[in-house]
Amino acid sequence: MIFRRSPRPFSLATRLTFFISLATIASFFVFTWVMIHSVKAHFEERDIHDLKQIGFTLETVLSHQEEPEKERLEILQNVVAGFANISVLLLDRDNRPVFQSSTGPDLNTLLNDPAPGRDLRAGHVLLWRDPAPHQGMADSAQAQHSAWRIIMLPIGKKADGTPAYNLLMALSINFHLHYINDLKNKLMIMASIISIIVIFIVLFAVYQGHKPIRSLSQQIKNISSTDLGVRLNNQNVPIELERLVISFNHMIERIEDVFNRQSNFSADIAHEMRTPITNLVTQTEIALSQPRNVKELEEVLYSSLEEFSRMSKMVSDMLFLAQADNNQLIPEKEKLDLATEIATVFDFFEALAEEREVALSLEGQATPVEGDPLMLRRAISNLLSNAIRYTPRGSTITVHLRSGEGEVHISVENPGTPIAPVHLPRLFDRFYRVDPSRQRKDENSSGIGLAIVKSIITAHNGRVSVESDKTSTRFILMLPAQSGAINPPL
Repeated sequence: MIFRRSPRPFSLATRLTFFISLATIASFFVFTWVMIHSVKAHFEERDIHDLKQIGFTLETVLSHQEEPEKERLEILQNVVAGFANISVLLLDRDNRPVFQSSTGPDLNTLLNDPAPGRDLRAGHVLLWRDPAPHQGMADSAQAQHSAWRIIMLPIGKKADGTPAYNLLMALSINFHLHYINDLKNKLMIMASIISIIVIFIVLFAVYQGHKPIRSLSQQIKNISSTDLGVRLNNQNVPIELERLVISFNHMIERIEDVFNRQSNFSADIAHEMRTPITNLVTQTEIALSQPRNVKELEEVLYSSLEEFSRMSKMVSDMLFLAQADNNQLIPEKEKLDLATEIATVFDFFEALAEEREVALSLEGQATPVEGDPLMLRRAISNLLSNAIRYTPRGSTITVHLRSGEGEVHISVENPGTPIAPVHLPRLFDRFYRVDPSRQRKDENSSGIGLAIVKSIITAHNGRVSVESDKTSTRFILMLPAQSGAINPPL
């Protein structure tokens, strides 16, 4: 089966350049459209004003009823001849031509053609393009593509109140159209040039704007496993990158902590394994240094067996923690009565507690929880074993149970020497000891019991904490009180 690689997303520089340039160019084209539209509206308003003014002048000439019509038409012709780019058609009340300009388009065509003349009515302005050439035009191109603004005005009144004439006037707007077309071409050229300039300016601005990111990237690139103590200064970056720098610093802190833990873990486990191996080698060399009887050899073998048992337990514990680290520690889901489980653990430690002259006590009740009984017993056993080891003779170790706020709290409290606050956050680290001199105090202690406790409780979606004061030390396990899916540790 062939998988096609998805196309790589466009870079941030490309996206910013595209959208900023697009917005700028679109704004410029909108401005251009508004400008051309305003010029067109201005020319149209001006043309209508000129047509009405000329119509008023011609109406004044034709309204002199005391003069013969022939003389009025001669005056009309002289007046029309004084206006450039004006064509006039005078109609009587029956729409029969009375006077027509010698230059300009044949307005009778407009009257006889219903299509372009369908909107021709008194006072209405019509834009008309005359495809036919006509006399009086200086430019042949204009003659082939002339455009006119047409208006019909009633002139004079008869005795019955009806207009004496209908005056049809046409004003050439070729000059205006030529100006608008020339303006469009110039604006398009300017728009193209400005668009190219805007793109380069935006590219430069984006490049400069990404300079802090490049600088930050270079600083991150220079960080290696030997420089995990380096922190980026969030005050030297733009505010948009401040959260990123803070998050990166937090990530580096976590990575540094993992590296330190891993380094310490490797050294600790090497030290822990070296001790029993050294004991085995020493005992074997002594046993071989001279002839031994059977009883002496048995003692050596028993001693070696103890060291092997200790190493086996340590390897088993390390495999358990490795499963937890790889999210493979999945507890069984059973409904458990914690009081019963703790009583079972008490029975197991009864002999050891009597030997150490320490009493075990259970107080309180709690709602049932869901979890793995073997794992939870192991966690409680590790805490009790740790408590018995450091509890003075004649004292009592108390396990408190209580429910509240959706959780069940198991508190293992023992009197003894208080633990300094500086050590409390690291008590659940592997091979961490408050007093390194006590490392060999108990051969059964591998130094990872509390780490196993934390892994088990975390696998049950719970939390662990520790408190210590002048009178006692308390390890607290917090488990969900309600039924729910149990997930592997994160």
